Amino acid sequence: MSAIRDKARDILDKFLPPGKVFTSNGADGNYTRLTGISHKTLEASWAKGGKLTGCNGFTGWYGGQLGSKTYLGGFELAKIAGKAGKPGAYIASTSTKRPLYGDILFHKSFHVDVALDFDGDVLSYAAGGQGGPRAGYDIVKRITGKGPYDHSKIGGWLDIDILLGGMSASLPVPAWLLGWWSISEGASRYYYYFYRSGVMQYTPNSSYLSVCPNLGDAASASFLVDAVGNVTIRWGDEASDELFSPSPKGSQTEMTGKYADGRSLKMSATKVGG
Repeated sequence: MSAIRDKARDILDKFLPPGKVFTSNGADGNYTRLTGISHKTLEASWAKGGKLTGCNGFTGWYGGQLGSKTYLGGFELAKIAGKAGKPGAYIASTSTKRPLYGDILFHKSFHVDVALDFDGDVLSYAAGGQGGPRAGYDIVKRITGKGPYDHSKIGGWLDIDILLGGMSASLPVPAWLLGWWSISEGASRYYYYFYRSGVMQYTPNSSYLSVCPNLGDAASASFLVDAVGNVTIRWGDEASDELFSPSPKGSQTEMTGKYADGRSLKMSATKVGG
């Protein structure tokens, strides 16, 4: 993972390790440390009919641990990213994008938490707000999604690589990248189609090369482009991200590629018809 995501894992493993459950009425004080909210404050809110929990407080604490100078404990993540001077760090949820470890998610049910790892299509989270007035106390813990990840229930997220890790947000897709590219990966060959929307679709079938494809979500990924033409293809599993760079430098028809996890398998890309 990137340095900021490694830091996120270290923080969460230290302060909220797997299996640990911290309650607002617990004697250890960990809930208050992780949210900045006391059980007494929660009770006072609930007595007046409020629904206060520690979901915002937890993401705010987490952001501070990561080194954010902007408080990250809010629902309006796009505004938070803008306030931090990194508007591109807010990623709107679509069927072709998935959060990565450590990103802060806004759920349309008006809840925020921290994305952990995917197990297949099931995402785990680190979250406050897991109790509330009905329970009589609030909870901070790790939770596992009840089913496959559903992008339609997520409004968007803060990408911590862009917000705090120095990664640039994607620039508009340049004209030279649009369309079909032939990708050699060892003995295998694939064809990638780059759309202006930041979505890439792939197929091993060269018969599609004469059309603009519609290959479905399973054959899609999102991608980012930086100022010098480097392309990052994001598959939702950071180790499998593909990194392409123009080769030679400045080329608009040839690229070389590699996997983000450093595996030895290399890739080359040639613009079809370029």
